[in-house]
Amino acid sequence: MIRLCKKACLSFVMGLMLFSFMAMPSYSQSGKIGYVDLRKAFYEYDKTKKMEDNLGDLTEDTQAKREEMVDKVTKLREESELLTGSAKEKKEAEIDKGLALLQDFDRKARQDILNKKNDMFKEVVEDIQKVVEDLGKKGEYEYIFDSRNIMYADNKFELTETVIKKLNKKKD
Repeated sequence: MIRLCKKACLSFVMGLMLFSFMAMPSYSQSGKIGYVDLRKAFYEYDKTKKMEDNLGDLTEDTQAKREEMVDKVTKLREESELLTGSAKEKKEAEIDKGLALLQDFDRKARQDILNKKNDMFKEVVEDIQKVVEDLGKKGEYEYIFDSRNIMYADNKFELTETVIKKLNKKKD
């Protein structure tokens, strides 16, 4: 009787294990997954390239204005070297004022460029996020990951090129 009970329990456990192993593959294949190389999508998005060009133009304009201010201060220094007494003190006050303006300009310019970069980054990432969400819903994906958080994945799950094509088709 004990032997029969052991056989029944063993059969039940084996059946349960067999059922579990058979159920696992069907569960793991029930949903679609994919991944996107966010960095690649970011830099291959045409909008990013345009924004970087605009940022480059802004940086060049800022640098040109800064050089004008530096030239002005340099000229004032050269003029002050030729002066003496109260005229020299007056010129040095102008130099100090010019240097203060230059420092303020540098601080503001750096902050403006940083703000523009942050705004650009935020806008582009939001665009990518919308495309990925749309792709996920329409393609019935359960998960779409950022490739930076994946240690290994088969290339068949990569959606980066699809995302880039959709981004570059959109009107800015």
